[in-house]
Amino acid sequence: MEGRTAVAAEPARDEFWDLYSRYYDCVYQLMPYRKLLWDAYQALDLKPGVRVLDAGCGTGNFEHFIAEKNHPPIEIDAVDFSPAMLDRARDKCSGLPHVTFGEANLNGRLPFEDATFDRIVSINVLYALEDWDRTMSELLRVLRPEGRMVLTSSLPAFKFGPLMADHLHRIGNIWGTRRKAQALFDTAKVVATSGVGSAALNVFVINRRETQGQYYSPDRATLRGFLESHVVNGVDTYDIGLSMADQNFLATATKACVGIAS
Repeated sequence: MEGRTAVAAEPARDEFWDLYSRYYDCVYQLMPYRKLLWDAYQALDLKPGVRVLDAGCGTGNFEHFIAEKNHPPIEIDAVDFSPAMLDRARDKCSGLPHVTFGEANLNGRLPFEDATFDRIVSINVLYALEDWDRTMSELLRVLRPEGRMVLTSSLPAFKFGPLMADHLHRIGNIWGTRRKAQALFDTAKVVATSGVGSAALNVFVINRRETQGQYYSPDRATLRGFLESHVVNGVDTYDIGLSMADQNFLATATKACVGIAS
């Protein structure tokens, strides 16, 4: 399978993601999204001393989430190409000494030596990349032999309704009337404020770019074909599952024992 190459990015692309950073964190209030972060965390199978690359960290949601878990001693390099996203991430994760944030564009060469990382995670970034093959080759280059990579991506027929249904179902399982009421109030508050801005940007910018072919969310067959096409470049085994109320793919891949050429 040939890699997917998008049309050239429009000049305002960086400014859009800087704007989106103001509203992006509303998704963190959704329990299915936090379940996605948990599934990615579990799939990484972190061990003491491993070094992790978060490729396209956004506002640092993954780092913030796992900081609340009993994770082993690790180091995380979290990169993004949006300065505004990184500013929010640094502020959110200011008390995490094991996390280093830096600016990097996943559409180009990454600022790391070969075989630097034991694990790589990339949460909902694939659809916006210009050239999947080029980025995958870079990720494999900086991943150590036998290292693990976790990629998540929204389904092409992504629906917001199942997320809200799952979120409300999980609220229903919260113990205590007051805690349930507080969760419902927090949900309504987020939806009425930052949720509106996020939804508008998704509809009028991201969806439009998908229609124009600039962005592309793969179906299962396309994602499987993409991973299989990189077996010759270093992918050893892979698996594709579902998460986030079955609205997201979660793919796990391992790198072969023998490293690939730079």
